[in-house]
Amino acid sequence: MTQPEPDATPTLDFDNLPLFGDTEVVTAPTGGTSGAHLAAEIPAHMMAAVSAAQPSAPVSGVPEFIAPEPASTDTTQVRLPSRGRSTTPDGELDWALVSAFRADVSNRLSTAIAADDTLDGEARLEVGRTQIVQVTRDHVDALVRRGQDPWDENQVLRMQKAIYDSLFRLGRLQQHVDDPRVENVMVFGYDKVYVDYGGGEIEQRPPIADSDQQLIEDIQFLASRDGERGRPFSASAWKLSLSLPSGERLQATHPPIAPRPTVIIRRHPMVTITLEDLVARGTMTQAANEFLTAAVRARKSIVVAGQQGAGKTTLLRALAHRIEPLEHIVTIETERELHLDRSGLHPLVTPLEARPGQGEPAADGSRPGEVTLEEMLVETLRMNTQRIIVGEVRGPEITAMLQAMQSGAGSMSTLHANSPADAVERMAVLLSQKLGAASDFGYAQIGQHIDFVVQLTNHLDGGRTLKRFVSEISELVPGETKRPVVLQIFKAAAGSDTANLVGRPQVDTLVDLEGAGFDSKWLLPDGNVES
Repeated sequence: MTQPEPDATPTLDFDNLPLFGDTEVVTAPTGGTSGAHLAAEIPAHMMAAVSAAQPSAPVSGVPEFIAPEPASTDTTQVRLPSRGRSTTPDGELDWALVSAFRADVSNRLSTAIAADDTLDGEARLEVGRTQIVQVTRDHVDALVRRGQDPWDENQVLRMQKAIYDSLFRLGRLQQHVDDPRVENVMVFGYDKVYVDYGGGEIEQRPPIADSDQQLIEDIQFLASRDGERGRPFSASAWKLSLSLPSGERLQATHPPIAPRPTVIIRRHPMVTITLEDLVARGTMTQAANEFLTAAVRARKSIVVAGQQGAGKTTLLRALAHRIEPLEHIVTIETERELHLDRSGLHPLVTPLEARPGQGEPAADGSRPGEVTLEEMLVETLRMNTQRIIVGEVRGPEITAMLQAMQSGAGSMSTLHANSPADAVERMAVLLSQKLGAASDFGYAQIGQHIDFVVQLTNHLDGGRTLKRFVSEISELVPGETKRPVVLQIFKAAAGSDTANLVGRPQVDTLVDLEGAGFDSKWLLPDGNVES
């Protein structure tokens, strides 16, 4: 059973909130300067009320909208379609109308921020809530003046939430991300939407846009709205990796590299999961828990290996929770996924995220504005850092990972591999590709600086994941040749999902573990049997 993560109000860079492109449903105002998105100044009395107001906290993902001020008589207000229904005949929200409202509120926000640069993020968010209430109220008033039936309270609240989600969150995707049962949202075109509940249970959901082009525009908005953290998404910038304000990871592909726009959103509901939780789930034994706890506290470097979806990030997060609460942890990731700063268990966390550059590459291959993991790693060494955790290693991140582990700070990372031995080979290949060095150099670095590899395995039945479990814990020992020796300590027999004791760590390693509180009784033949 997945655990829902704590509520987090999304934070956005309103200074760089983009305006929407022209849309058919927003008409130009009459008189004055022409333009599809001409916006009125927000009245001074409204701005004063918003600035003084205490922000309203969202309840269950729905913003608590404040009551609006009396209707403005400003005639330059952007006009919206004269539609009497907030929903289509089948009960679905009228998303064309939502888009029109979104454009209007986006303009109002930009105007308000330009008029008062002292507004902080919370006050700006309150301006957004106020304007959402205002535009929907104005629209309902217009329906009444035309003799049409006004929206009822439920219609108004649904529309307000849809505008809020469209502008500040994930739009029509938000309902799937809000579902605590969902592990992944998978989109293969606007009308091919699936949610993955884990364990191989997949369900198709309704379309999340009216066309592939609209889906692309929605992704572009998500990618660009966070100011300096914004990233391009186009036919030339065809791949997008993005950590979303509420903690999910988004991966998207732009046509024509893929026939249709594809989006994968990976949720991270288990931010506070512990090794005890994994023992209770049958992911590992108590003996493995005790061993890994001591390894973390003894500042041993650990690589968590496994295939996609094996639970590597979840296990790495649980291992990190074994770090003493007042140690300063720096996480270095291409996209933030660990979220140790959101767990409430570690008050001293600095989460760093790489930034891809834009424009033509320089002679050294870097792009303007690029911030690499290696650059961030150098900075961490000047930040009184006790622990450095490099997230998933897929390619060039390998050098940052090994540099972090060279610091002797008990670093941890994840890697795609089928076994600890395979992990050694994969790291050596990645290192040789990155540095152009011979494999022997990579083997020497791996054997010298990585202490343990923890292997996770998916127990599959066809395409269904029946169980995720630790299948092996091995120590890496420098060998007589450059290639390190993989010393198995816990390993699951073929067909089993329980990794039992099969060996012992080196003597010096065991001394370090015992100094960190490990009871060597767990390495006795009956050590896996709990009393």
